[in-house]
Amino acid sequence: MVLTVQTCLNRLKWLLPILLLLAFAGCKKPQIPEYQAFENFKISKLGFSESVVSADLKYFNPNEYALDLKHAELDLAVNDRHIGHSVLDTMVTIPRRDTFYLPLKMKVDMKQLFSNALSLLVNNEIDVKVNGMIKMGKSGVFFNIPVNYSGKQKIEW
Repeated sequence: MVLTVQTCLNRLKWLLPILLLLAFAGCKKPQIPEYQAFENFKISKLGFSESVVSADLKYFNPNEYALDLKHAELDLAVNDRHIGHSVLDTMVTIPRRDTFYLPLKMKVDMKQLFSNALSLLVNNEIDVKVNGMIKMGKSGVFFNIPVNYSGKQKIEW
């Protein structure tokens, strides 16, 4: 049996959707990296109404494969008071099954921070809440993944 170009194209027409379906079936949504701590806290600009702070957020990637973080928008609250908003628009490569750091830089509402000042001085732990959305994926396929972290963070004076 001699196959013509037209016959090959007709067969490929049916094979291509099946191959695409199988490829996308293997793509599952990645697990969200696990927050561990923040480190290297710095105040880069101090003001009465607003300051700029930075820190490195320490995470662990539980996935069996490396990921790319394309975009992140996060809101930070300390002791149930909104402190600031951060946007990360830099592509960050996340190693597989390993710890990694994300740079965080945000403007902080000093009024909200001052309202927590007494509790920060008395306690060596604060309640931290991080909510937002991150866009991460692999091989050009990205997913929007919600971030909803709530936990205690030790403060070392």
